[in-house]
Amino acid sequence: ITSNMASFSTFTLRLAARNNKPLLRCISLNVNRPQSSSFIFDGIPIENKTEENAVDDVKNVSRLPLNNYKKYHGQPPDLPYKDLHKRKMLYAQFGVASGEDPRILWPTRLKLLDQEQEEKEESVPFFDRIAQIEAEKQEAENAILERRSAIAKNMSQMPKWIQEYKKKQESTQKVAKDRAVKKEALLEEARDHFGYTVQANDPKFLKMVEDKELQEKTEKKKLKKEEKLRKSELRIEKLTSKTEESKEG
Repeated sequence: ITSNMASFSTFTLRLAARNNKPLLRCISLNVNRPQSSSFIFDGIPIENKTEENAVDDVKNVSRLPLNNYKKYHGQPPDLPYKDLHKRKMLYAQFGVASGEDPRILWPTRLKLLDQEQEEKEESVPFFDRIAQIEAEKQEAENAILERRSAIAKNMSQMPKWIQEYKKKQESTQKVAKDRAVKKEALLEEARDHFGYTVQANDPKFLKMVEDKELQEKTEKKKLKKEEKLRKSELRIEKLTSKTEESKEG
């Protein structure tokens, strides 16, 4: 056996693996062999594998996948991902050989609190627990009845709400229509005033609208003041007439 062996036949490899494996010992004890080599196993090249992995490949004459081979020989598998439950299972099956930290077997604080709550609930006497369940059931039924009652009440008021909604929509549409009519009237007035058609965003038109609104506000204030003065005069007249009647009486 030379240090730079390039290939093994299938027969030679299987014979070496079965007959006390002296050939494998020679391979593993050859210190002059490089750590990374290229082998040909059953005509398939094995590139960039260490000597130990190459020997494992030679041992695995069953052609089983690596994890199945390890499971058959009682060794922990190499898994790309292991959740907490899987790690606990591996430690329970293989012990320290699994490479897992035994501290993961202890429950978390949240789990302990849940267990304490379960123990408290289980420590309650049977009839008290039954009474508690019945009370919770009755509370849930009452909540359902209250919700149904509220729904029935709202449904009875639905026609009224629909009518109010329609009135509100009609009022909104009327306001929008009046605004559009007023805008058209102002544009017509502006055309008569300036002698040409103006746009709604024309600064001259906007200034005219602003002046007109100010004038309308002034007139409204004036009318309101006159109405207030008229009411005051009527009140004074009533008081005067009552005073005169009292004097005559």
